Amino acid sequence: MVSDTKQQTVPHNLQKSPSTVTHKDSLSVVQKMYECFNRGDMEAIRQDVFAPDIVWHLPGRHPLAGTKHGADEVLAFFGELGKAGIRVDLIGLDQFHEDTVVEVHHGYTQTPVNGASLDALNCTHYQIVNGKIQNVQVYLSDQHGADNFFWAAFSLKAIPDRLS
Repeated sequence: MVSDTKQQTVPHNLQKSPSTVTHKDSLSVVQKMYECFNRGDMEAIRQDVFAPDIVWHLPGRHPLAGTKHGADEVLAFFGELGKAGIRVDLIGLDQFHEDTVVEVHHGYTQTPVNGASLDALNCTHYQIVNGKIQNVQVYLSDQHGADNFFWAAFSLKAIPDRLS
């Protein structure tokens, strides 16, 4: 019997880092973030869930897209999601390595905003370092739909205010 074993290369920013976090702890920190988000407890997220220098990547070509640096920026982003009436239900959660958690969630609005609604299954990759979420990459199942929703919900200011 011939075995074809391939060496898997892990990107530098996703390589294991020294940590004493257990499998259960890494999963529970992501679960706690969802629980806190859905009840609006941003202070618990800041204190118990996020590393102070968290980096959150959200794809797209809309006003909320891009990379957020630090807990303040990510929590401001969460606040905007709340203003748009976005709900997030955790569907599935698993762990790969000691510090890598991947989840699937349902993101949706209960009431359309300016005629636009959001209803999609998405996937998010979390890197957990020392029991806190350090690095996040969101993958959207309907990028076009998300872009349309966020443009409807978050229009740009008028040109004089936008350029000042």
